[in-house]
Amino acid sequence: MILKGNQRAGGQQLAAHLMNSFDNERVEVAEVRGAVAQDLSGAFAEWAGEARATRCEKYIYSLSLSPDQAQGRLTREQYFDLIARTERSLKLIDQPRAVVFHEKRDKDGTLRQHAHVVWSRIDSEKAKAIPIGHDHLKLRSVAKEFARDYGLELPDGMRKDGKSDRFNDRAKQENLGEKQQQERTGITKAGRMAEIAACWTATKTGPEFVRAMEDKGYHLARGDKRTYVVIDLYGEIHSLSRQLGGVAKRKELMDRLSGYPPDKQPDIESARAYARQKLQQRQKAQEKGSSQEAMGLSAEASAKAEAKAAEGNLLKQRREALAERQAERRAQLDKQRTDLFARQFAERGALREMQAAGKEGVAAARTERQPKGLAAFLTRITGIGSLVSWVQNKADQKRESAHKRQTETLLRRHDRELKEVDRHYSALDRLEARENRAADNAGLREGYRKLRLRTFALKPEFDKALTRPEATAAAGGGGKTAGLFNRLAAGMGFSKGDLQAAFERATAGKAAPSGDTDTKGHSPADPEKLEQARQLRDELSRRQPRPGPDRDRER
Repeated sequence: MILKGNQRAGGQQLAAHLMNSFDNERVEVAEVRGAVAQDLSGAFAEWAGEARATRCEKYIYSLSLSPDQAQGRLTREQYFDLIARTERSLKLIDQPRAVVFHEKRDKDGTLRQHAHVVWSRIDSEKAKAIPIGHDHLKLRSVAKEFARDYGLELPDGMRKDGKSDRFNDRAKQENLGEKQQQERTGITKAGRMAEIAACWTATKTGPEFVRAMEDKGYHLARGDKRTYVVIDLYGEIHSLSRQLGGVAKRKELMDRLSGYPPDKQPDIESARAYARQKLQQRQKAQEKGSSQEAMGLSAEASAKAEAKAAEGNLLKQRREALAERQAERRAQLDKQRTDLFARQFAERGALREMQAAGKEGVAAARTERQPKGLAAFLTRITGIGSLVSWVQNKADQKRESAHKRQTETLLRRHDRELKEVDRHYSALDRLEARENRAADNAGLREGYRKLRLRTFALKPEFDKALTRPEATAAAGGGGKTAGLFNRLAAGMGFSKGDLQAAFERATAGKAAPSGDTDTKGHSPADPEKLEQARQLRDELSRRQPRPGPDRDRER
């Protein structure tokens, strides 16, 4: 059981996040307490209005409850027991709150249930915010007590001493910005740090380190606040010193990059433009390679291609389902607005008819009571008629005032109803924008994953090219070159699949004599180009770092 909570503002953004139906298979608003509106957007807007009477900016407390699915699902009673314990610990008893249940799939496709609870921190009677201090330690204590009472096991991180270890490994934890970066790119903080650390440990000089990072898709740039930052292929900004935390000290980093002064490095926008260009090149190369590989795939490669196509179709189906849900929600809201217009029009017409009927009834009654003959003459000469007329005018004025108040009251209610509909439309616009952004991020993650984790089936001509240097070495030449190449490849983190990818890009579309091809007709590598590549590699490995910041990048 993991409890994570924080004080925050931005209730409308949080409402859109909690109601996001693209990232979650199921969204259920189980409870909205202490608000007139029964939707999250309306309730959070009410709590924000209460906060305006105070100086509190972070007027809500958001909590996520993530149980361990391996130990079984929690019942609703257990969830609300845990929520009640948390309320008592944070002193939020009887405060307005909303409870939302989510079901989403993990990386392995397992459906996982978790809950979110949002409290208002504003005490409406005292017109002040409830202070919440040391909430992380309180949540840890609540989770431990809950696990003890229900016989659950805590994760390894929760078993540590909350006092002596609460600050340990803080740098390894992802903050909100890093989580959003992972959501956009699909790359974890640990994976990114491991890649950059591998570039550092596998190189000895600044140019080698910069070149190794560029091979991995990280480009050196000048930061606004930090000395060095790296821009990945997706335009995300990362502090270089943080990525090398625990691997290299700042002095070591500055010494190795002495040939790359910060003031001579490109700014962030220039580095982002360069990264976008490199990303487009890689995507084009991948598309070209995929089209060429499609002509002669093995059974295993065909299965992988079908799996990728199925994943793409699944994402397409999710987008189509999202579009249908959005269209259905908007159609329902449009119908509610149309029905509201019709009802308001009918209510205004009924009020006008009722008021007109009242006037007609009064006029008819007065006509019936009108004196005739001698009574009319006496009424006129005695002045009683004038008095009666004055009383009737006063009654008419009073009735007109009452009719006006009725009309104004009805119009005010109608105006509130229209504003409520407009609020629902605004909330729906924010929700759709959040869901569409989540769908776009899912598409980007899928594209980046294919770009980074593309696997290649080893083909016979590649094995043939690998054995060619061994034959040359046995004949008396080339053995040292092959060994050096293998060591450099291992040091840079290249796998056999990476070499296969480079080999296929170099030999794509080449024609070869029929006697020098395998059973599928694939041509081997060009020996002349392979020799040129070896010479260029040897020259780069012997070359010393040049003075100047951008010479190596230009080369």
